[in-house]
Amino acid sequence: MKRVAIVFLLALVAVGAYAWVQQSVQGDAVTDLRTIGAGGAVWGLYVVGDGFFASAALASLALACAMGLPRSRELESAARMALPLGIAGLLAALGCVLADLGRPMAAMVNLPLFGRPRSPFFGTFTLVAGASLFASVVHLALSSRPGWAERAQTAWPRSCRFLACGWQQTRSATRRREIVDSWLSLALLPLFLGGLVVLGIVFGVRAGRPAWQGGFEVVTFVVSGGAAGCSLLALAMRASKRASVFLARALAVLTGLTVVLVVSGEILALRTPYPSVQGYARALLDGPWSNLFWAELVLFFLAAIISLATSWRKTASVIWAATTAMLVCTAVFIERFLVLVAWQTHGLGLPWPAGTYHPTLNEWSVLAGVAAAALLVFLLLDKVCPAGTAVVSDPAGPAPAGRRLRSLLAAACLIVGLALSGAGLVLSAGLASAPFLDPILPGSPLVFLAGLFLMVLAAIAYELIPDGKAPGQDTASPDLPRE
Repeated sequence: MKRVAIVFLLALVAVGAYAWVQQSVQGDAVTDLRTIGAGGAVWGLYVVGDGFFASAALASLALACAMGLPRSRELESAARMALPLGIAGLLAALGCVLADLGRPMAAMVNLPLFGRPRSPFFGTFTLVAGASLFASVVHLALSSRPGWAERAQTAWPRSCRFLACGWQQTRSATRRREIVDSWLSLALLPLFLGGLVVLGIVFGVRAGRPAWQGGFEVVTFVVSGGAAGCSLLALAMRASKRASVFLARALAVLTGLTVVLVVSGEILALRTPYPSVQGYARALLDGPWSNLFWAELVLFFLAAIISLATSWRKTASVIWAATTAMLVCTAVFIERFLVLVAWQTHGLGLPWPAGTYHPTLNEWSVLAGVAAAALLVFLLLDKVCPAGTAVVSDPAGPAPAGRRLRSLLAAACLIVGLALSGAGLVLSAGLASAPFLDPILPGSPLVFLAGLFLMVLAAIAYELIPDGKAPGQDTASPDLPRE
């Protein structure tokens, strides 16, 4: 059954790749993307997929950091599952962005060179696609070292020993693993939440909308993204024959809050004195987008009822978890679609003619291929990276003397990284660089991103540099067998 599913996913990836090649050859004529103001939309299904995958991924990563802090065995198991889920989601979001760009190679060159903080792509490029993806990979790799060391004793000794990076089952190594895991989770939690808020601003703050509505849309975006990430994580846990009461109750709260926010936002939009906002709200209630809006509301309501009913049970079947995840993710995807597309087809609040947007089969094929590739990445990471063995419960061996070099190198990475990120942000902002606000130095966004990377590398330096040898301690490691 698993082989059939993998073959099916590979077939979807092949179909998506073929559709993407057709779009690259024939241009956007194979899509239904048109011009704003002439009854069309320039941001369509690909950007909607980007908003869905990125928000669910960042919510999963934020949950991983939050659940790693209490040092609970149940929560740590869910946190380890959330890391590969978040990495796969960020890669899917990146694939959607590349599919949306008419010239992806030119964008990949020009954005790192001339990106400005005022552009919405600066935050998504640096915080979401750059720092969040790199930090989550580092977090997953470091937390998997003890498991790889255990695997080196039974299977793939060379490769697993290489991935374990010298892990030794000693009191000092375990203590460093606990410290790095706690501090890394605490430091990355604001990064992932900040990236989620940046995405909410990109999707929620639009021209022609009053400020209060943009802020309301940002809150709705963040909460609904949390519901999507929580539902997918709960489904992954149940598929691996594990469960988390915390996830079930968090999902019930998030879905219920999303229902309240969606209904409240529509009521406030109808009562606002702005005609453009009222026209947008009526287009959702009884206009061309009414079917999608009511379907979204019903799906959110059903998901809230089911998640609330199953939240107080310690175990729930895979079928109920899959049903809840399907309802939540479909509703969140529709919510992203309406927020992004419906506002474009109705003139961005300006006196322009209204229009429609219907994604073509080519667009759906590309999106299905991206989603299938993300699922394959998640399955691969979940299989390769051992879960549940990040902390050794009964470490052996004496506690060696401390090593000052480790602390100094980690502190240097933090200080230099903070300086680089600050300098890169100032240079990217283009202060005193004429009216166009171009970056003072080409490549300034890369300087900002390099600073963020260097601060994350402090965790690697602190954990991988071993302690000094204790008096009388043998130099050989008792844990990993010699060949």
